[in-house]
Amino acid sequence: MERTAYVLYLIILLLSIFMFGAVHTYMYTLMILGVLTATLLVIHKNIRKDHRSGEYRFHLPRNSLHIGFLVLLCFLVFQLIPLPDFVLKLLSPEAWVVGEKSVPAHWMVSPGDTGKPWFSLALYGYPVRMSIIRFVVYGLFFFGLVRTLNSQKRINVTISILLAMGCFEALYALIQTYSDSYHVLWYKMNYAKERLKGTYINGNHFAGFMAMGVLLAAAFAGALAPKKRSSRGRSQKKRGLASRISSFMEGQESLSKRILLVFAGVVMGLGLIFSASRGAIISWAGAMFFMGLLLIVRKEYRRKGIILLGIFVLICAYAVEIGVDYPLERFMKIESGIESRSRYADKTMDLFDDFKVTGAGVGNFRYAFSKYQSEKDKKKFYMFAHNDWVQYLSEAGIVGLCLLLGGFGYYIFKTLRLWKRRKDPYAVSLGVVPIAVIVYMAIHSYSEFNLHTPANVLILVTIMAIGYAALHLERHRRRDRMNYRYYELPLKYRGGVALVLIFGLIGWSGYWTIKHFMAEVYCNTVPNSTLNRDQAPPVEEIVKAIEWDGGNAEYRYKLAEAIEKEGTTGLTQRRKGAKAGEALITNQQITNNAAKRMVLEKAVGLNPFEAQYHLRLGWAYAHLWKEPDYRTKWLPAADISMDRAAYFAGVKNPHLHQELGNYWVMRSKSVYPNNPIHHEAWAKACWHYQKAQSIEGSGQWSVVSEQGKGQKSEVRGRSSESTALKRMKKEIRDYVWNSYPDEEYVKAVLGF
Repeated sequence: MERTAYVLYLIILLLSIFMFGAVHTYMYTLMILGVLTATLLVIHKNIRKDHRSGEYRFHLPRNSLHIGFLVLLCFLVFQLIPLPDFVLKLLSPEAWVVGEKSVPAHWMVSPGDTGKPWFSLALYGYPVRMSIIRFVVYGLFFFGLVRTLNSQKRINVTISILLAMGCFEALYALIQTYSDSYHVLWYKMNYAKERLKGTYINGNHFAGFMAMGVLLAAAFAGALAPKKRSSRGRSQKKRGLASRISSFMEGQESLSKRILLVFAGVVMGLGLIFSASRGAIISWAGAMFFMGLLLIVRKEYRRKGIILLGIFVLICAYAVEIGVDYPLERFMKIESGIESRSRYADKTMDLFDDFKVTGAGVGNFRYAFSKYQSEKDKKKFYMFAHNDWVQYLSEAGIVGLCLLLGGFGYYIFKTLRLWKRRKDPYAVSLGVVPIAVIVYMAIHSYSEFNLHTPANVLILVTIMAIGYAALHLERHRRRDRMNYRYYELPLKYRGGVALVLIFGLIGWSGYWTIKHFMAEVYCNTVPNSTLNRDQAPPVEEIVKAIEWDGGNAEYRYKLAEAIEKEGTTGLTQRRKGAKAGEALITNQQITNNAAKRMVLEKAVGLNPFEAQYHLRLGWAYAHLWKEPDYRTKWLPAADISMDRAAYFAGVKNPHLHQELGNYWVMRSKSVYPNNPIHHEAWAKACWHYQKAQSIEGSGQWSVVSEQGKGQKSEVRGRSSESTALKRMKKEIRDYVWNSYPDEEYVKAVLGF
């Protein structure tokens, strides 16, 4: 059973790397379910019967990451717990402000309609829930893999398979570059062929794998060096001819393996250099230096540094021979890259300033960042900050960062202390590589988002597990022994409680993973560049998605768009008694606008950060003109929603500001000119129209996601800047002219 779990871990690792880095729903779902299944097998193996007492005990391995893992997990769960107003205001005043904006606007007009809910620190819970699932899976992968790496043979096999996969990725990437058809598996790429990507979508994440692979290859080559003979074993007179021949052959075999490992390191090093990832190359050089420095500290292992230097020199020599023009060209432009990434980081720090203590919610960056975006980044949709440090700081706050640094700091301290005590070359060489890889990832994360690629996190965790196992390995001629320490917990007491908690965590993660996957089958919201998914499914399918996973706000927004096109037929024909979709509409005579209003209110309640939701909800309120309390309730509610949309709008979408301008023009006509609302509404219309033109007049539509940077996202974004701006000005002029057929009004909104 333990062997089955070990094989399953390896299969999941390789598939995650091969299938685009496991960034897409179908692959990370398989990854999660595979790890959870393997963990159950490992747990079953660790329930043993004590022959002396006759009672069953649960053997829980002791590990320096246990405390950090549990504390961080509790913190993530705490972000989802609704808190009283006075507690929320104390911990995160901005979270309270945003929470207030998630309440349906008509409740603010008629507060007697219903009670006010409590809000959590993470105003949008869905991304935090998905982050918890992945965090649990990565932790269980480490603990389970460590338990199955119980011999030198398994450690060697794991390293060999990982390095073989690295060589395959590097060679596959080279074939891509020099082939006529530039595909990643079946998906045709739209990027420069000079950059190697292997089977990854993003070249920087491919470079992350290559860098970690080179570090592992160098450490493994040092680990296979033969032990120094003791004074007792040096006497050749006491050794027979057969023994000496056997020793010579073993030495030759070890040398051949090390040469092969150096070759593997060189191949992956070439993949790293020709990925042209500046951050990865710089980070790898820093990690190699750090690893060599640790080995130099110990006199008896200084020769290991020669291996590191040799791999480094060979990689550079081969790269120069092949030609490094494009990577060097990328380094010549490094100042522009530093400038843009520094700007992203600065604006992310503005987000952090508003959620300083406990963050906006892990996973919420892509939703909360729009409000803080720089004027230089107009018309860009950012999913990541290109700096995992500041992104995590904005999502988890000071508390979350301290817990993360404390957990890893404790792990590094315990690992280095054990490493200093070990004398075996195998343990010393492999025991240092997890620290080097963590250093690499810490540096590279300053300019990239590698830790949002599941495959690279699994590689990092695998190398940490390899190093941990090697440091606890006691090698003997007949049988290896793992010097692990365990908590032996009786099942009747603490062991039973621990098992219930672990099984509950595994069951909860698997349950929500399956629900998430099934929902995505019906309605795609996770970016997926490799499958041609329908981005606007019919009402029936969106309702099914909501039934599977009602926490995803984007399903509700897409449902509102589908209702606008198809009406409420798909909702009213659903069978009675359904939990999610049919409960939205119970009256078959309800209008489309009322249906949209109900759906959009739920979307805003789930995710108040999205300005587009507030905008559409405001228009839905404004179109309820047949309601008897339209002017006293629904129209003021529309005003509140539009102000909320403006609060979150930022400079991402010029058309959002254009529609806000349209609304306030309409609103200014709904009252007499001497009414203060008229002047206020007209001033807002002018401001939003001019803002829309300012944004439209610069830059092209692009999205920063798992596909990389610079991808045009809409057809209208591909037109030239002047054409797009002229079209917008004409639309604004026509709309204003219909309400105010006067050139003075037109000039005011067009900024003349």
